[in-house]
Amino acid sequence: MKYSPGLFPTGNESLETAQHKKMQFIAGQLGVTAGSRVLDVGCGWGSFVCFLAKEYSCDVVGVTPAPRQAEHIRARAVDLGIAERVRIVVGHLHEVALPQGTFDGVSFIGSITHFPDKPGALATAWSLLKPTGSTYLSETCFCNAAKRREFESRPGTTFVLQDTFGWAELIPVSEYIRYFEDAGFSLRGLTDLTAAFHRTIEIWSENAERNGAALDGIEPGLSERLLKYFEISNAAWGYTSKQYAVVGSKRR
Repeated sequence: MKYSPGLFPTGNESLETAQHKKMQFIAGQLGVTAGSRVLDVGCGWGSFVCFLAKEYSCDVVGVTPAPRQAEHIRARAVDLGIAERVRIVVGHLHEVALPQGTFDGVSFIGSITHFPDKPGALATAWSLLKPTGSTYLSETCFCNAAKRREFESRPGTTFVLQDTFGWAELIPVSEYIRYFEDAGFSLRGLTDLTAAFHRTIEIWSENAERNGAALDGIEPGLSERLLKYFEISNAAWGYTSKQYAVVGSKRR
C-alpha cells in the first residue's frame, strides 16, 4: 500500500523488505526515537504512520484529504494495538488546525507534488516543528530547468501527471532547496533515490502483468494504463527525471 520507492541495498530485496528499509531510512533521517512526535503530510494508506507508531513508539499525526484512507489507517492502528499513538486528520495541510512548535519531525513522502503552494507547505512545516525538529521530503523532480521546459507539456508527461496522478507538478530539486531555505531550514542532506525507484517500478510492473485480469476486473483497461505509466516512468529516470530525498532542520 506504499506509492513510493523502496530501498534495495543488495539489489535482491523483496518489495516488502525494500519498503521496510525505506521507512527505516526516513526514520533515521528524521532522527526519531521513542516518544517523538511526527507529522506525516499526505499520509496515504498509513504505512509510515503505523510503522513509526509500532516500531519506534512515536506519537504520529497523519494528514490526508481522503476519508477512506483515514478510516483504513484508524482500523489498521486498532488491529496493531497502536491506536493511542496514531491520530489521523482529514483535510489539506493549509486548512487543518495543528499546534505550532510541537513536532519533532515532519515528512512529505511523495505528497508535495500534489500541492499547488509548495513554498507555503514547507513554511507551515517550519512553524509546526520544535526548535530542533527536521523535515524530510522525497519527490520525483525534473533533472534540471531545461528538461522541465522541454518535457513539461509532452503527452507522456501529461499522462503521468494528470491522467495517472490526478494532478501533480514536477519541478527541479533546486526549487525545493530554495523553498527549504526560504522557510528558514538548514539543509542537512540530499539523497538520490532514482535507481531505487526504477527497481521498485520494475517489481510493480511484474505484479501488474501477473495480476492483469484481477486489475481489469476492478476497472476495465486498468492493467494496460498502469503498465503504460510504469513504462513511461522508468524510461524517464536519469534522462528527464530524478527521485531525491531532501532533509532540513530547524536550527540556526
